[in-house]
Amino acid sequence: MAGTRRRPARGEGTAWAGELRTLWTAPVWGATAAAMVVVLALAARLWIAGASYGVVDPSVSALTSLPAALRAAAWQFATLLGLVLTGVVVATSLGQTLEGGTWSALRLFENRVGVLWARKVGAALALSLAAQIVTGVLLWLATSALARLWPVRPRVVAPGFAAVPVHAPPPVPVESATWGQAVGAIAGALLVQLLFVSLAGCAAALMRSVIGTIALGVGPLLVTAPLVLLPTAPFLPHRWIADLLNLPAEAQYQLYLWNQAPPDPARLTGGLALAGGAALAAVAAWAALRSERALRPVD
Repeated sequence: MAGTRRRPARGEGTAWAGELRTLWTAPVWGATAAAMVVVLALAARLWIAGASYGVVDPSVSALTSLPAALRAAAWQFATLLGLVLTGVVVATSLGQTLEGGTWSALRLFENRVGVLWARKVGAALALSLAAQIVTGVLLWLATSALARLWPVRPRVVAPGFAAVPVHAPPPVPVESATWGQAVGAIAGALLVQLLFVSLAGCAAALMRSVIGTIALGVGPLLVTAPLVLLPTAPFLPHRWIADLLNLPAEAQYQLYLWNQAPPDPARLTGGLALAGGAALAAVAAWAALRSERALRPVD
């Protein structure tokens, strides 16, 4: 009986699993491990220094709560660390595939560019989700250990004219995150990661090289970061991310290396703008990936 042969469901599952296996490379896992180490080092430095951390200037001891640690990990992977990690992931998976000519072979086997692109995006987001959860758990374990080995001490004001140092008043009570806030932060970080992956995918389709993917995928957001201090801030992805995640303004530059602009209380506006930007970038990447020069007929 003539007709279109239906591809077995097992083949789709194997293809998705194979896409995840393509990320099992030294650059990807090295960058992921480096990101985790940086997050843990920042938390340890703030703990030892007694610096503030997070929402409404609470103590770093808030990270001894697992939901707060998961939320902090999501904030990290939605800002500079996540941007750099995404550039490495997309450059390793998609950029290397385009640079080495493997993409043409994939197109001959599976000409549905949307499916191939969706697999790349899904694998990158799955890696980001796993990295966020693992980093949050490690952050919680590390701060819990620091709480026993290095208890938080009250700050001491310089004695001045007095002979005896004067203890400062107690800081603002620690505001620990709820599980709902942690889940919301992780979901928001995945939306931000979708924007990062789509922008890096566009860069990979245009440059067709590993180095070009990282440079063009990460560079524009780094170069435009200072613009958040100008009246153009509401129109920049940096501000949308700060609005969506409600990033604490006092910790953005020091801890997240993002920006110092205070977030807008209207989080829905930032979320909608970010979702629209991510959708446009994903469609643009799909359109750029469709124009495969190696599959065009020769004149």
